[in-house]
Amino acid sequence: MNRTVKTSTPTNFSELPKDYATLCSILMPRTIHDEIELGSVTEIIDLMAGHDLTEDQADYLNTLATLAADYEDHHVADLRTMPPHEFLAAHLENIGMSGSVWGELIGIDRSTASRLLRGERSLSATHIRNTAKALAIAPELLI
Repeated sequence: MNRTVKTSTPTNFSELPKDYATLCSILMPRTIHDEIELGSVTEIIDLMAGHDLTEDQADYLNTLATLAADYEDHHVADLRTMPPHEFLAAHLENIGMSGSVWGELIGIDRSTASRLLRGERSLSATHIRNTAKALAIAPELLI
């Protein structure tokens, strides 16, 4: 059961309320219990990230980020323990990017991308460098 009460989420930052109480009317901060609730929280976090925030907006964002981090710490596999090809495949799925699009992005063909994502071939230093840059992730996760 989705316990997070969420009303219609604004589609751009300028539509967000400036005060904490009204922000809470969009999504009440509370313990996250499942992936659906996590998705609702990260939707708001993504909308707010990178903007000049009021003090109330900053407090609200910090609260949501803390709740999301707590859920992820207890429910999401530690990415550092995953083999590089599994991490990369999971990350691509999370961001909605296909292996072939990733391959094009870093300059490799579809079959090479597939072999890399299945772990049949190891990522080279060039693959790691290009992937880290293109996807804005830490190269250490791919080693």
